[in-house]
Amino acid sequence: MNNERENNLFGQVSNQKNRKAAVIGVQYILPMLVTAEARLDSKGKLRFQLMREDVPLTSRLRMNFMANTDKEYMAGFRYIVTKYFSLSTHYDSDMGYGGGITLTY
Repeated sequence: MNNERENNLFGQVSNQKNRKAAVIGVQYILPMLVTAEARLDSKGKLRFQLMREDVPLTSRLRMNFMANTDKEYMAGFRYIVTKYFSLSTHYDSDMGYGGGITLTY
């Protein structure tokens, strides 16, 4: 069992196994539709995150990304096959790789 405590970019303890907390925060849409989020939880932990979904790379290929001060990050792609059907792939620093089918209605 690993009892080492990992710190986030603010030097605060990042506890991924016990995330129970009340949260208050704000979101602001930056240029290029990037969402900036700052939040504070009931344990006094501050978190800042940048995220953008559905970035068009081509007429059929879309990208998602996210990074935050807890040293978590995510990137994903979606290839639009038809109006209602897409193929998706994703990497998350906590969950690993994934893939699937996206249905849009």
